[in-house]
Amino acid sequence: MIGSGYLRFLMFSLASVLMGCASQNTAQTQLIRQASEYRQMMDRQKASAEEEALKKVPPLTAEGYEKLGDQYFLQGKTDIAFKNYYEALNLDPDQVGPRYKIGRLFLGKGLLDEAEKEFQGVLEKKPEYALAEEGLGRVYFARNKPKEAEQSFTKATQLDANLWQAHNFLGIIYDRQRDFKKAFIHYQKAITIQPHMGILYNNLGMSLFLEGEYEAALKALIEGAKLDPDNKKIQNNLGLLLCRMGRFQEAFETFKRSGGEASAYYNLGCFYMIGKKYKEAIQYYQKAIDAKPEFYVEAYEKMNKAKAALATQTL
Repeated sequence: MIGSGYLRFLMFSLASVLMGCASQNTAQTQLIRQASEYRQMMDRQKASAEEEALKKVPPLTAEGYEKLGDQYFLQGKTDIAFKNYYEALNLDPDQVGPRYKIGRLFLGKGLLDEAEKEFQGVLEKKPEYALAEEGLGRVYFARNKPKEAEQSFTKATQLDANLWQAHNFLGIIYDRQRDFKKAFIHYQKAITIQPHMGILYNNLGMSLFLEGEYEAALKALIEGAKLDPDNKKIQNNLGLLLCRMGRFQEAFETFKRSGGEASAYYNLGCFYMIGKKYKEAIQYYQKAIDAKPEFYVEAYEKMNKAKAALATQTL
């Protein structure tokens, strides 16, 4: 029997299906119905074949259900993964692995209360379960409770020094506290564990940027952009840093790569706006409007704010 937690989980995965207008012709309606039934039959056969292929370990034990859940999770079929983890717990309630994975799925759905309950349940049975402590930290982080999040992430890294996500979250927390030295340490640890993740170099670069270490920040952001060239966040942060360093043409080209010419002009306008250089801001907002008329509303509103600020400044 499926519990209330499972039903609530499924509610967040429902999608509506829109049907086309009914045919005015009876024969055509019959064909559509037959085609629909055929598709449904094929889908059932395909699903059955996929499940049979996955059953390398017969799901007759808690371990079997957990392994089957892992397979579905890797395929992105989180609802079916949840069901299998749930079955594993039904067979063996003392297993902490499936319970942690259920908490992880709740966390992914934004169901923080349910996720916290599962992670706490794991830690009650097995206090040294580092991943559950990390999961708890992510719940607190999502609730904007930095002190509690810091405690959980710190404990998680003490239990398992290779939890790169916990190190990354600690870096973010310390950045917000403007404790850049601590942030640097944790970003470096995360990078040591996962040296090919561009976003970690981005976070390190922005931390150095905030500290005023522009050259070191530039090196980190360039590395991040190399590892993940399609990441617009990294490209925009690199452009922003280049602006701060006075390298505006390079900044323009960087912004252009991530969002096009109009977006590059707009970003430069925003940079000057933040620096209260309203004449330059107006100039670049106008260039953004000229380059992309459909960008008109947002750039035009910003330009009007810059003009108003300039008028106040010159009074």
